[in-house]
Amino acid sequence: MQRFLFFSLLTILLSVGCQSKKKQAELLELSKPEWLKSRPLSSLYFYGIGIVPKIGGAQYYETKVKEKALADLAQQISTRVKSETSFYKMEDNTGVYEYIQSRINATSNEFLEGYEYVDNWEDEGHTYAFYRLSKQKFYTLKAERKQKAIELAWLKLNQGHEKEQQNKLIEAIELYASGIDALSSYLNEEVTKEINGEKTDLFISSKNSILSIVEHLTINFEQSFINGTSGSTIPEGSTKVKVNYKNSFAENIPVKYTYSGGYMTNDKARTDPKGEAITPELCYNKKSVEQVKAGIDFVSLSRIVSKNLFVRQLIEKHPPKSCLIEVNFR
Repeated sequence: MQRFLFFSLLTILLSVGCQSKKKQAELLELSKPEWLKSRPLSSLYFYGIGIVPKIGGAQYYETKVKEKALADLAQQISTRVKSETSFYKMEDNTGVYEYIQSRINATSNEFLEGYEYVDNWEDEGHTYAFYRLSKQKFYTLKAERKQKAIELAWLKLNQGHEKEQQNKLIEAIELYASGIDALSSYLNEEVTKEINGEKTDLFISSKNSILSIVEHLTINFEQSFINGTSGSTIPEGSTKVKVNYKNSFAENIPVKYTYSGGYMTNDKARTDPKGEAITPELCYNKKSVEQVKAGIDFVSLSRIVSKNLFVRQLIEKHPPKSCLIEVNFR
C-alpha cells in the first residue's frame, strides 16, 4: 500500500513537473521578440541579428553575440556592395575575384561606424542580439569617404605627373596605382574631379597614365652580337641592354633574360640611372651560335609598383617588349 502511494505521488509530481516545463516553454515562446520570429525589413535601416550558445561566462558569450550580430549586419552591407562591384571582374583570373571579396569586406567593416544596439533575448541554451545601422548614416559616411578618396586620387595623380616629368617612372606608377586603389570602392560610380569647369575621370586618367609609361618603354641591346671562345664562358657584362622612356633613360626597370644555350646563374637585372643593365654570364653549350633575349619584365614591374591586382593585371597583360642578340662561339 505504501509503495502504491509512493508511485502515485511520484507520478503526480512528474506530471505536474512536465506540465510546468511545458507552460514555461510556451511562455518563453510567447516572449520571443518579433525580430526573431520574422527578420525585419526596412527602408531606413540595415539589421544584424546574432545568436550564440551560452558557453563560458556571461561576459564571453555576450561579447560573442554582439560580434555575430555585427558580422550579420556587415553581410547585409556586403550584399549591397557586391552587387555594385561587377567592374572589377577580369577575364580568366580568380585572383581578381578574391580582390573583389577583400574590398567588400574592407568596405563593410569601414561603414559599420554608427551602428546601434536595439534589443537582446535569451532562452535556456542561447542568447540573441539585435543591432541596426541607419541607411542614411551609411550613405552619408559613404559619400564623405568617397569625396576623400577622390581628393586623394587627384593628389596622387598630380604627384605622379611630377615624378614622371622628373623621369622617376617607378615612383610615378606607384602614385598612379595608389590613386586607383583609393577609388577601388567606387568604380561603378562617377569618380570625377571638376577643375576650371572641366571634369577629369580620375580612374581613367590614372589608368591611362600607367599605360602611357608602359607603352613608351623601349629595350635594345647596345650591339648586335657577342663573340666568345668555344669551350669557355662569356663573362657577365659582355654587353648591355638599354631601356628608354621616350627620349630619356628609364631607371630601375626590371629586365629578364633567356638564353638558347641553357641555364644562366642570374636571369634578372634592374636598369641603372643610365637605363642600362648588363648581360649575365653565358656558358658554351656545343653550338657555335646562340641567342640571348632580353625583355622588360612586366610581371616583376607590376609587383614592384603595387599590391592592387587590377593594376598588376593592367601591366602584366601588356604585349611583351624584348630584343635579341646573337652569341658566336669560335
